[in-house]
Amino acid sequence: MPDPRRVVVTGGAGFIGSHLVEALVRRGADVTALDDLSSGRADNLAAVADRVELVRIDLARDDARPVLAGADAVFHLAGYADIPRSVKEPRLDFEKNALGTLNLLEAVREAAPSARVLFASSAAVYGVGSDRPLREDDPPAPAAPYGVSKLAAERYVDVYARLYGLRSASLRLFPVYGPRLRAHVVYDLMRKVRDDPSELRIEGDGTQVRDFVHVTGAVEAFLTVAERAPLGGEAYNVASGEPVTIRDLAGLICERMGKSPRFVYTGLVASGVSQRWSADLSRLRTLGYQAPLGLAEGLADTVRWFEQDGSHVYLFQNK
Repeated sequence: MPDPRRVVVTGGAGFIGSHLVEALVRRGADVTALDDLSSGRADNLAAVADRVELVRIDLARDDARPVLAGADAVFHLAGYADIPRSVKEPRLDFEKNALGTLNLLEAVREAAPSARVLFASSAAVYGVGSDRPLREDDPPAPAAPYGVSKLAAERYVDVYARLYGLRSASLRLFPVYGPRLRAHVVYDLMRKVRDDPSELRIEGDGTQVRDFVHVTGAVEAFLTVAERAPLGGEAYNVASGEPVTIRDLAGLICERMGKSPRFVYTGLVASGVSQRWSADLSRLRTLGYQAPLGLAEGLADTVRWFEQDGSHVYLFQNK
């Protein structure tokens, strides 16, 4: 934010949320992080623990109005972010993403109606993807409950802007990676290479395409939209603009780790997982957005973190 303000970040102890909290603190904001600590970790905020208030709250069940009162901006990153698990547990996925977002919007409408609201949506709303870069006005076609719940939340963000005048927007995040993320493709590949430098098992046939964005790029997108967007309920794609196949991604990771394993493909892809996601970033770039790190630099940064202190896996989440 351009000036010191009171900012609330839901999911503030999570992967992207904690990086966003740090960026806001550096800008002089008075930050409150909300998190139920089911997947987020208080340790993620260690660098700014003395300058941030962390409130444990479940947006699907708890009243957020007391902690939202007086907020100038609300970055809503709390939610459920696991496509395969959403196929197994669609009700929980709905509660965490759609119901949690609706509850938050109602709380903002009552306690901080002038606040800017930025919602972390997902490219999963597009479904199986396309051979061309996806645009925000392409018809959504979710392929898994996760995409459905994110799309429902987006629709609430949009209607609350149009009906109640909330200044809000949704950011459709393509796969985000970087330090502190101990899950998903980039981390899984690094872990596999560490565990067996001779053979790397890759899900599917390796031709799946993703447009990965380093966490610094996701943070920059949130700040750019908060400062420069019209905030009329619109959506923005967030990616690097450098689509890559999983096979080539694995090669880049192995190169940066100094390993040369033999690639083995499973040929299987989990239900609800899309084949090709790449983003048209025209709308975001009209706001002046530029990703701080490209794919090569972002992977180098992530490998450095992994080799220094990110290679262990937490066996137990905070309860």
